[in-house]
Amino acid sequence: MTMPTWRKVLGVVLVVAAAISITIAVSNWVRVTESQHYYALGLKALNSGDYAKAIHYFIKSIGYDPHNWKAWYDLGVAVSEPDEYHRYFKVCGETFTDSNHPAMQVLYNLTIKAFKEVIKLNPKMAPLAWFGLGNAYFDYYCYYTNRAKYVLPAYLKALQGKDVIYKYLGKEGLAALYTNLARTYLAMAEIQKARQYYVKAIKIYPIDTAYEHLMWVELELGNYTGVLKLMRKYVSMWGFEADLALAPASIAALKLGKYDLVLKYAGEIIKHFPESDYLGEAYRLSAEVYLKEGLKAKAIQYLKKDVQVCTDVLQVGNFPIPGEVPPAWYERGVAYYELAQITGNKTYYELAAQNFLWLIDHPKVANREVAHRNYYLMAHAALACIYAQLGEFSKAKALLKKLINMLETNPDYTGWRKLILKPMQNLYSEIAAGKAPKIPEILTELEH
Repeated sequence: MTMPTWRKVLGVVLVVAAAISITIAVSNWVRVTESQHYYALGLKALNSGDYAKAIHYFIKSIGYDPHNWKAWYDLGVAVSEPDEYHRYFKVCGETFTDSNHPAMQVLYNLTIKAFKEVIKLNPKMAPLAWFGLGNAYFDYYCYYTNRAKYVLPAYLKALQGKDVIYKYLGKEGLAALYTNLARTYLAMAEIQKARQYYVKAIKIYPIDTAYEHLMWVELELGNYTGVLKLMRKYVSMWGFEADLALAPASIAALKLGKYDLVLKYAGEIIKHFPESDYLGEAYRLSAEVYLKEGLKAKAIQYLKKDVQVCTDVLQVGNFPIPGEVPPAWYERGVAYYELAQITGNKTYYELAAQNFLWLIDHPKVANREVAHRNYYLMAHAALACIYAQLGEFSKAKALLKKLINMLETNPDYTGWRKLILKPMQNLYSEIAAGKAPKIPEILTELEH
Protein backbone atom coordinates (compact mmCIF):
# COMPACT_ATOMS: atom_id res chain seq x y z
CA MET A 1 0.00 0.00 0.00
CA THR A 2 1.39 3.39 -0.94
CA MET A 3 1.52 6.26 1.56
CA PRO A 4 -0.86 9.16 0.82
CA THR A 5 0.85 12.18 -0.65
CA TRP A 6 -0.24 14.48 2.17
CA ARG A 7 1.40 12.16 4.72
CA LYS A 8 4.61 12.16 2.73
CA VAL A 9 4.56 15.94 2.69
CA LEU A 10 3.81 16.11 6.41
CA GLY A 11 6.66 13.72 7.10
CA VAL A 12 9.05 15.89 5.14
CA VAL A 13 7.83 18.99 6.97
CA LEU A 14 8.31 17.35 10.36
CA VAL A 15 11.80 16.19 9.42
CA VAL A 16 12.70 19.68 8.21
CA ALA A 17 11.19 21.24 11.35
CA ALA A 18 13.14 18.86 13.55
CA ALA A 19 16.31 19.66 11.63
CA ILE A 20 15.68 23.39 12.02
CA SER A 21 15.01 22.94 15.76
CA ILE A 22 18.23 20.99 16.15
CA THR A 23 20.13 23.60 14.16
CA ILE A 24 18.69 26.41 16.31
CA ALA A 25 19.48 24.49 19.51
CA VAL A 26 23.03 23.84 18.37
CA SER A 27 23.40 27.46 17.29
CA ASN A 28 22.12 28.67 20.68
CA TRP A 29 24.45 26.29 22.46
CA VAL A 30 27.40 27.53 20.42
CA ARG A 31 26.52 31.18 21.09
CA VAL A 32 26.09 30.63 24.83
CA THR A 33 29.29 28.59 24.98
CA GLU A 34 31.24 31.25 23.09
CA SER A 35 29.73 33.95 25.31
CA GLN A 36 30.84 32.11 28.45
CA HIS A 37 34.30 31.56 26.95
CA TYR A 38 34.85 35.25 26.29
CA TYR A 39 33.26 36.19 29.61
CA ALA A 40 35.82 34.00 31.41
CA LEU A 41 38.64 35.68 29.48
CA GLY A 42 37.20 39.09 30.35
CA LEU A 43 36.93 38.22 34.03
CA LYS A 44 40.55 37.06 34.06
CA ALA A 45 41.68 40.31 32.42
CA LEU A 46 39.54 42.37 34.82
CA ASN A 47 41.02 40.66 37.88
CA SER A 48 44.53 41.25 36.58
CA GLY A 49 43.85 44.96 36.02
CA ASP A 50 43.96 44.84 32.20
CA TYR A 51 40.77 46.85 31.75
CA ALA A 52 41.10 47.45 28.01
CA LYS A 53 41.35 43.72 27.33
CA ALA A 54 38.51 43.02 29.78
CA ILE A 55 36.25 45.48 27.96
CA HIS A 56 37.13 43.85 24.64
CA TYR A 57 36.26 40.35 25.87
CA PHE A 58 33.06 41.38 27.65
CA ILE A 59 31.80 43.10 24.49
CA LYS A 60 32.55 39.92 22.49
CA SER A 61 30.73 37.88 25.14
CA ILE A 62 27.68 40.11 24.87
CA GLY A 63 27.85 39.89 21.08
CA TYR A 64 27.31 36.13 21.30
CA ASP A 65 24.71 36.33 24.06
CA PRO A 66 23.08 39.74 24.71
CA HIS A 67 21.25 38.20 27.68
CA ASN A 68 24.45 37.47 29.60
CA TRP A 69 23.82 39.84 32.47
CA LYS A 70 27.13 38.98 34.14
CA ALA A 71 29.00 40.17 31.06
CA TRP A 72 26.99 43.39 31.06
CA TYR A 73 27.68 43.96 34.75
CA ASP A 74 31.40 43.33 34.56
CA LEU A 75 31.59 45.44 31.41
CA GLY A 76 30.19 48.33 33.45
CA VAL A 77 32.74 47.63 36.18
CA ALA A 78 35.62 47.40 33.69
CA VAL A 79 34.69 50.63 31.92
CA SER A 80 34.39 52.64 35.14
CA GLU A 81 37.24 50.98 37.06
CA PRO A 82 40.16 52.88 35.45
CA ASP A 83 38.47 56.23 36.27
CA GLU A 84 38.87 57.21 32.61
CA TYR A 85 36.05 59.74 32.82
CA HIS A 86 35.38 62.30 35.55
CA ARG A 87 33.41 65.52 35.72
CA TYR A 88 36.64 67.43 36.46
CA PHE A 89 37.60 66.94 32.79
CA LYS A 90 34.55 68.81 31.52
CA VAL A 91 32.74 72.04 32.15
CA CYS A 92 29.60 71.68 34.25
CA GLY A 93 26.48 71.40 32.14
CA GLU A 94 28.40 70.07 29.15
CA THR A 95 29.08 66.57 27.91
CA PHE A 96 32.60 65.22 27.66
CA THR A 97 32.27 65.62 23.90
CA ASP A 98 31.45 69.31 24.35
CA SER A 99 34.63 69.63 26.44
CA ASN A 100 36.73 67.93 23.74
CA HIS A 101 36.88 64.50 25.39
CA PRO A 102 34.68 62.39 23.08
CA ALA A 103 36.34 59.12 24.12
CA MET A 104 35.31 59.77 27.73
CA GLN A 105 31.72 60.32 26.61
CA VAL A 106 31.74 56.97 24.80
CA LEU A 107 32.99 55.23 27.95
CA TYR A 108 30.45 57.00 30.16
CA ASN A 109 27.58 56.11 27.80
CA LEU A 110 28.75 52.50 27.73
CA THR A 111 28.83 52.36 31.54
CA ILE A 112 25.25 53.62 31.80
CA LYS A 113 24.01 51.19 29.13
CA ALA A 114 25.77 48.23 30.75
CA PHE A 115 24.30 48.75 34.22
CA LYS A 116 20.82 49.51 32.87
CA GLU A 117 20.92 46.23 30.92
CA VAL A 118 21.66 44.37 34.17
CA ILE A 119 18.61 45.94 35.82
CA LYS A 120 16.47 44.85 32.85
CA LEU A 121 17.89 41.34 32.48
CA ASN A 122 18.18 40.34 36.14
CA PRO A 123 16.15 42.49 38.57
CA LYS A 124 17.42 40.42 41.51
CA MET A 125 20.92 41.75 40.85
CA ALA A 126 19.66 45.32 40.32
CA PRO A 127 21.22 46.65 43.59
CA LEU A 128 24.69 45.95 42.17
CA ALA A 129 23.82 47.83 39.00
CA TRP A 130 22.27 50.75 40.87
CA PHE A 131 25.50 51.03 42.86
CA GLY A 132 27.46 51.18 39.59
CA LEU A 133 25.08 53.76 38.14
CA GLY A 134 25.44 55.93 41.24
CA ASN A 135 29.21 55.91 40.82
CA ALA A 136 28.95 56.80 37.13
CA TYR A 137 26.45 59.60 37.76
CA PHE A 138 28.63 61.01 40.54
CA ASP A 139 31.57 61.19 38.13
CA TYR A 140 29.45 62.95 35.51
CA TYR A 141 27.11 65.41 37.15
CA CYS A 142 27.74 68.66 39.04
CA TYR A 143 25.46 70.68 41.30
CA TYR A 144 23.04 69.93 44.10
CA THR A 145 19.96 69.45 41.90
CA ASN A 146 21.65 66.94 39.58
CA ARG A 147 22.97 64.95 42.49
CA ALA A 148 19.52 64.93 44.07
CA LYS A 149 17.97 63.84 40.76
CA TYR A 150 20.48 61.23 39.56
CA VAL A 151 23.12 60.26 42.10
CA LEU A 152 21.21 59.97 45.37
CA PRO A 153 18.30 57.88 43.94
CA ALA A 154 20.75 55.39 42.43
CA TYR A 155 22.65 54.91 45.68
CA LEU A 156 19.46 54.76 47.75
CA LYS A 157 18.01 52.10 45.44
CA ALA A 158 21.22 50.14 45.83
CA LEU A 159 20.94 50.52 49.60
CA GLN A 160 17.43 49.01 49.50
CA GLY A 161 19.15 45.81 48.37
CA LYS A 162 22.05 46.03 50.79
CA ASP A 163 21.76 42.27 51.45
CA VAL A 164 22.61 41.68 47.78
CA ILE A 165 25.49 44.17 48.01
CA TYR A 166 26.81 42.40 51.10
CA LYS A 167 26.40 38.92 49.56
CA TYR A 168 28.32 39.70 46.38
CA LEU A 169 30.66 42.54 47.40
CA GLY A 170 31.17 41.74 51.09
CA LYS A 171 31.70 44.14 53.96
CA GLU A 172 34.04 46.31 51.96
CA GLY A 173 31.48 46.69 49.17
CA LEU A 174 28.69 47.65 51.57
CA ALA A 175 30.98 50.12 53.35
CA ALA A 176 31.91 51.57 49.95
CA LEU A 177 28.22 52.12 49.18
CA TYR A 178 27.75 54.04 52.45
CA THR A 179 30.97 55.96 51.75
CA ASN A 180 29.86 56.98 48.27
CA LEU A 181 26.46 58.02 49.54
CA ALA A 182 28.24 60.13 52.17
CA ARG A 183 30.57 61.77 49.65
CA THR A 184 27.49 62.71 47.60
CA TYR A 185 26.00 64.51 50.57
CA LEU A 186 29.40 66.10 51.26
CA ALA A 187 29.59 67.40 47.68
CA MET A 188 26.09 68.81 48.20
CA ALA A 189 27.35 70.56 51.38
CA GLU A 190 24.92 68.49 53.48
CA ILE A 191 27.47 68.10 56.24
CA GLN A 192 25.40 66.31 58.90
CA LYS A 193 24.05 63.73 56.45
CA ALA A 194 27.55 63.14 55.14
CA ARG A 195 28.80 62.48 58.66
CA GLN A 196 25.96 60.03 59.33
CA TYR A 197 26.88 57.80 56.39
CA TYR A 198 30.65 58.05 56.82
CA VAL A 199 30.27 56.84 60.39
CA LYS A 200 28.10 53.93 59.22
CA ALA A 201 30.69 53.01 56.60
CA ILE A 202 33.56 52.95 59.10
CA LYS A 203 31.59 50.74 61.49
CA ILE A 204 31.26 48.14 58.72
CA TYR A 205 34.75 48.25 57.19
CA PRO A 206 37.77 50.62 57.28
CA ILE A 207 37.50 52.41 53.92
CA ASP A 208 40.36 54.91 53.44
CA THR A 209 38.23 57.59 51.74
CA ALA A 210 35.64 57.35 54.51
CA TYR A 211 38.29 58.24 57.10
CA GLU A 212 39.81 60.91 54.87
CA HIS A 213 36.55 62.71 54.09
CA LEU A 214 35.16 62.32 57.59
CA MET A 215 38.12 64.39 58.79
CA TRP A 216 36.93 67.31 56.65
CA VAL A 217 33.38 66.84 57.90
CA GLU A 218 34.48 66.89 61.54
CA LEU A 219 36.56 69.96 60.76
CA GLU A 220 33.48 71.73 59.41
CA LEU A 221 31.56 70.73 62.55
CA GLY A 222 34.32 71.98 64.87
CA ASN A 223 35.31 68.55 66.21
CA TYR A 224 39.05 69.27 66.03
CA THR A 225 40.11 66.61 68.53
CA GLY A 226 38.15 64.06 66.53
CA VAL A 227 40.06 65.08 63.40
CA LEU A 228 43.40 64.34 65.09
CA LYS A 229 42.17 60.91 66.23
CA LEU A 230 41.00 60.06 62.72
CA MET A 231 44.32 61.26 61.30
CA ARG A 232 46.33 58.94 63.52
CA LYS A 233 44.09 56.02 62.54
CA TYR A 234 44.40 56.88 58.86
CA VAL A 235 48.19 57.24 58.89
CA SER A 236 48.58 53.94 60.74
CA MET A 237 46.68 52.16 57.95
CA TRP A 238 47.45 54.18 54.80
CA GLY A 239 50.67 56.04 55.54
CA PHE A 240 51.69 56.11 51.88
CA GLU A 241 48.96 58.73 51.33
CA ALA A 242 49.44 60.46 54.66
CA ASP A 243 49.15 63.96 53.15
CA LEU A 244 45.41 63.37 52.72
CA ALA A 245 45.09 63.15 56.50
CA LEU A 246 47.88 65.54 57.51
CA ALA A 247 46.19 68.46 55.74
CA PRO A 248 42.96 68.51 57.80
CA ALA A 249 44.98 67.56 60.90
CA SER A 250 47.18 70.64 60.40
CA ILE A 251 44.09 72.85 60.37
CA ALA A 252 42.62 71.11 63.42
CA ALA A 253 45.90 71.54 65.30
CA LEU A 254 45.91 75.24 64.39
CA LYS A 255 42.37 75.66 65.72
CA LEU A 256 43.40 73.90 68.94
CA GLY A 257 46.45 76.14 69.34
CA LYS A 258 48.83 73.20 69.01
CA TYR A 259 51.33 75.08 66.87
CA ASP A 260 54.10 72.50 67.18
CA LEU A 261 51.76 69.93 65.63
CA VAL A 262 50.86 72.31 62.80
CA LEU A 263 54.53 72.66 61.87
CA LYS A 264 55.05 68.91 62.23
CA TYR A 265 52.09 67.88 60.07
CA ALA A 266 52.45 70.61 57.46
CA GLY A 267 56.20 69.98 57.43
CA GLU A 268 55.58 66.31 56.63
CA ILE A 269 53.56 67.33 53.58
CA ILE A 270 56.24 69.76 52.43
CA LYS A 271 59.08 67.29 52.93
CA HIS A 272 57.56 64.01 51.80
CA PHE A 273 54.67 64.90 49.46
CA PRO A 274 55.91 67.52 46.96
CA GLU A 275 53.15 66.54 44.50
CA SER A 276 50.37 66.87 47.08
CA ASP A 277 47.29 68.95 46.29
CA TYR A 278 47.76 70.36 49.79
CA LEU A 279 51.36 71.54 49.36
CA GLY A 280 50.49 75.21 48.94
CA GLU A 281 48.19 75.19 51.93
CA ALA A 282 50.87 73.44 54.01
CA TYR A 283 53.18 76.38 53.38
CA ARG A 284 50.41 78.83 54.30
CA LEU A 285 49.46 77.08 57.54
CA SER A 286 53.13 76.98 58.53
CA ALA A 287 53.34 80.71 57.77
CA GLU A 288 50.46 81.38 60.17
CA VAL A 289 52.36 79.66 62.97
CA TYR A 290 55.63 81.43 62.18
CA LEU A 291 53.79 84.75 62.31
CA LYS A 292 52.31 83.90 65.70
CA GLU A 293 55.83 83.06 66.87
CA GLY A 294 57.12 86.45 65.71
CA LEU A 295 59.03 85.04 62.72
CA LYS A 296 57.61 87.51 60.21
CA ALA A 297 60.32 87.06 57.58
CA LYS A 298 59.87 83.28 57.58
CA ALA A 299 56.10 83.66 57.34
CA ILE A 300 56.50 85.86 54.27
CA GLN A 301 58.95 83.37 52.77
CA TYR A 302 56.47 80.49 53.19
CA LEU A 303 53.57 82.48 51.77
CA LYS A 304 55.64 83.26 48.70
CA LYS A 305 56.32 79.54 48.37
CA ASP A 306 52.56 79.00 48.45
CA VAL A 307 52.17 81.53 45.64
CA GLN A 308 54.84 79.74 43.60
CA VAL A 309 53.22 76.33 44.08
CA CYS A 310 49.91 77.66 42.77
CA THR A 311 51.60 79.52 39.91
CA ASP A 312 53.36 76.33 38.84
CA VAL A 313 50.01 74.56 38.66
CA LEU A 314 48.54 77.31 36.49
CA GLN A 315 51.51 77.76 34.17
CA VAL A 316 50.70 77.75 30.46
CA GLY A 317 51.85 74.43 29.04
CA ASN A 318 51.19 72.72 32.34
CA PHE A 319 47.52 73.66 32.48
CA PRO A 320 45.62 71.17 34.64
CA ILE A 321 42.24 69.65 33.93
CA PRO A 322 39.35 72.10 34.49
CA GLY A 323 38.49 70.73 37.92
CA GLU A 324 41.99 71.45 39.22
CA VAL A 325 41.97 75.10 38.17
CA PRO A 326 39.71 76.80 40.77
CA PRO A 327 41.63 75.66 43.89
CA ALA A 328 44.93 77.00 42.51
CA TRP A 329 43.48 80.43 41.71
CA TYR A 330 41.74 80.61 45.07
CA GLU A 331 44.68 79.41 47.17
CA ARG A 332 47.00 81.89 45.46
CA GLY A 333 44.48 84.64 46.16
CA VAL A 334 44.42 83.73 49.86
CA ALA A 335 48.25 83.65 49.96
CA TYR A 336 48.42 87.16 48.45
CA TYR A 337 45.78 88.30 50.92
CA GLU A 338 47.83 86.98 53.85
CA LEU A 339 50.93 88.73 52.47
CA ALA A 340 48.97 91.99 52.37
CA GLN A 341 47.83 91.48 55.95
CA ILE A 342 51.41 90.89 57.14
CA THR A 343 53.24 93.54 55.10
CA GLY A 344 50.57 96.22 54.73
CA ASN A 345 51.50 96.36 51.04
CA LYS A 346 48.29 97.12 49.09
CA THR A 347 49.81 95.64 45.94
CA TYR A 348 49.25 92.22 47.46
CA TYR A 349 45.57 93.06 47.98
CA GLU A 350 45.34 93.96 44.31
CA LEU A 351 47.00 90.67 43.33
CA ALA A 352 44.61 88.78 45.58
CA ALA A 353 41.70 90.62 43.98
CA GLN A 354 42.90 89.59 40.51
CA ASN A 355 42.86 85.92 41.48
CA PHE A 356 39.40 86.05 43.06
CA LEU A 357 38.08 88.10 40.15
CA TRP A 358 39.32 85.46 37.67
CA LEU A 359 37.15 82.88 39.41
CA ILE A 360 34.12 85.17 39.29
CA ASP A 361 34.71 86.02 35.63
CA HIS A 362 35.04 82.35 34.61
CA PRO A 363 31.94 80.68 36.05
CA LYS A 364 32.06 77.86 33.49
CA VAL A 365 35.25 76.63 35.09
CA ALA A 366 34.86 77.90 38.66
CA ASN A 367 31.16 77.40 39.37
CA ARG A 368 31.40 73.74 40.31
CA GLU A 369 32.16 71.57 43.31
CA VAL A 370 35.80 70.60 43.66
CA ALA A 371 35.77 67.98 46.41
CA HIS A 372 33.12 69.78 48.48
CA ARG A 373 34.01 73.40 47.77
CA ASN A 374 32.59 75.89 45.27
CA TYR A 375 35.35 78.43 44.65
CA TYR A 376 33.10 80.59 42.49
CA LEU A 377 30.87 81.35 45.48
CA MET A 378 33.78 81.68 47.88
CA ALA A 379 35.56 84.11 45.55
CA HIS A 380 32.63 86.54 45.80
CA ALA A 381 32.96 86.77 49.58
CA ALA A 382 36.77 86.86 49.55
CA LEU A 383 36.86 89.61 46.93
CA ALA A 384 34.26 91.61 48.86
CA CYS A 385 36.59 91.56 51.87
CA ILE A 386 39.50 92.70 49.68
CA TYR A 387 37.44 95.60 48.31
CA ALA A 388 36.53 96.58 51.86
CA GLN A 389 40.21 96.52 52.82
CA LEU A 390 40.88 98.86 49.87
CA GLY A 391 38.04 101.17 50.94
CA GLU A 392 35.81 100.25 47.97
CA PHE A 393 32.72 99.55 50.05
CA SER A 394 30.19 99.92 47.24
CA LYS A 395 31.90 97.19 45.24
CA ALA A 396 32.12 95.02 48.35
CA LYS A 397 28.41 95.37 49.13
CA ALA A 398 27.41 94.71 45.52
CA LEU A 399 29.38 91.46 45.46
CA LEU A 400 27.90 90.25 48.72
CA LYS A 401 24.38 91.19 47.62
CA LYS A 402 24.92 89.11 44.50
CA LEU A 403 26.26 86.19 46.55
CA ILE A 404 23.43 86.31 49.08
CA ASN A 405 20.84 86.48 46.31
CA MET A 406 22.38 83.42 44.60
CA LEU A 407 22.36 81.50 47.86
CA GLU A 408 18.75 82.41 48.58
CA THR A 409 17.29 81.73 45.13
CA ASN A 410 19.38 79.11 43.28
CA PRO A 411 18.39 75.50 44.12
CA ASP A 412 21.85 74.35 43.06
CA TYR A 413 23.20 76.13 46.15
CA THR A 414 20.79 74.53 48.63
CA GLY A 415 23.57 72.96 50.68
CA TRP A 416 25.72 76.05 50.52
CA ARG A 417 22.76 78.14 51.67
CA LYS A 418 22.59 76.07 54.85
CA LEU A 419 26.35 76.25 55.31
CA ILE A 420 27.29 79.89 54.68
CA LEU A 421 24.22 82.11 54.16
CA LYS A 422 24.14 83.37 57.75
CA PRO A 423 27.89 84.15 57.89
CA MET A 424 27.60 85.99 54.55
CA GLN A 425 24.68 88.05 55.83
CA ASN A 426 26.72 88.94 58.91
CA LEU A 427 29.66 89.87 56.67
CA TYR A 428 27.44 92.17 54.63
CA SER A 429 26.20 93.89 57.80
CA GLU A 430 29.78 94.58 58.88
CA ILE A 431 30.77 96.05 55.52
CA ALA A 432 27.54 98.06 55.31
CA ALA A 433 28.52 99.55 58.68
CA GLY A 434 31.80 100.76 57.19
CA LYS A 435 34.00 98.02 58.63
CA ALA A 436 36.70 96.14 56.71
CA PRO A 437 36.53 92.57 58.07
CA LYS A 438 39.04 89.87 57.34
CA ILE A 439 38.11 87.00 55.06
CA PRO A 440 36.18 84.62 57.35
CA GLU A 441 37.99 81.46 58.48
CA ILE A 442 35.38 79.30 56.78
CA LEU A 443 36.80 80.66 53.52
CA THR A 444 40.50 80.39 54.41
CA GLU A 445 41.45 77.79 56.99
CA LEU A 446 38.45 75.61 56.16
CA GLU A 447 38.52 76.30 52.44
CA HIS A 448 39.11 72.69 51.39
